[in-house]
Amino acid sequence: MNKDNSNIKTLLLGSFFASLSATLGGSTFVFTRYVVDSIDPFTLSFVRYGLTGLILFLLSISVFIKKKFDKNDFIPMCFLGLSMITLFPNFMALGLEHTTAARAGLLYATMPLCTIIIAYLFKIEKITLNKSLAVLIAITGVTFCMSEKVDSNFSQTLKGDFLMMTGVFAASCFTVFSGKYLKKYGNIPVMIYVIFIGTLINFSLSLSFGSIYESFYQINEFELVALAMLIIPGGVIMMYCWGKALQMITPTQAAISLGFNPLSAILLGAIILNEQITFRLFVGFLSIIIAIVLVNWNVQKKN
Repeated sequence: MNKDNSNIKTLLLGSFFASLSATLGGSTFVFTRYVVDSIDPFTLSFVRYGLTGLILFLLSISVFIKKKFDKNDFIPMCFLGLSMITLFPNFMALGLEHTTAARAGLLYATMPLCTIIIAYLFKIEKITLNKSLAVLIAITGVTFCMSEKVDSNFSQTLKGDFLMMTGVFAASCFTVFSGKYLKKYGNIPVMIYVIFIGTLINFSLSLSFGSIYESFYQINEFELVALAMLIIPGGVIMMYCWGKALQMITPTQAAISLGFNPLSAILLGAIILNEQITFRLFVGFLSIIIAIVLVNWNVQKKN
């Protein structure tokens, strides 16, 4: 009985961390969209995750220094940094130059479905009837939503959607392959290492393709606040909570919380960026919620 209560407590606590992370994650699309016209995507990713990693390191320096990683894990964890800290934020920022925060949040919420596909391709999870139906529902709903013309230059919007979706696949790779390292070494040490590797790559990209020196001459005080929101709640707290969730519950169980991501992106996008909340956007959001619940239905029943 105590074991059952402990399992339920762990599931609820893990779900709370995942939900908080997803809600904060939705806000990052809005704040990224707000500052991306002044700070180029490569510089933004370098500054945001570089400072996020530095803060996490300073807050847990004793824990990180004492942790010893196996030599065989260094290279795989470097690829985790490449996927989550380099590819995902850069493609997200590049995409948000062309698409809306609400559409980006909706696309990001398909991550559990992308995770299912990647896990199936690498023979980590099996495809069930529920999962197949969930993917079909989500694809139909998102396609219906994405077909809506939000401005006169619709081809640019679709370009942004495609770039955002590329970033989502990169983030899904992190979700699929990071679990065993998070459980083996703990949340904070892995996240600091992953951020360090990704930030080094982002710095190189910023020097090569960005405008690291010119960007901050153009930023105003409101954009500075938005950047701070990306670093503290949207960086440090969000990544800590997501890593903590993946320590306590499975990626599939954590994925059910991602419905909060487009919800916060849609609401904040309407408030801060004056983006419209349309019927098609609502249908797309509803399809994602139904798909995520359907994916987790058997998991919850077994637990």
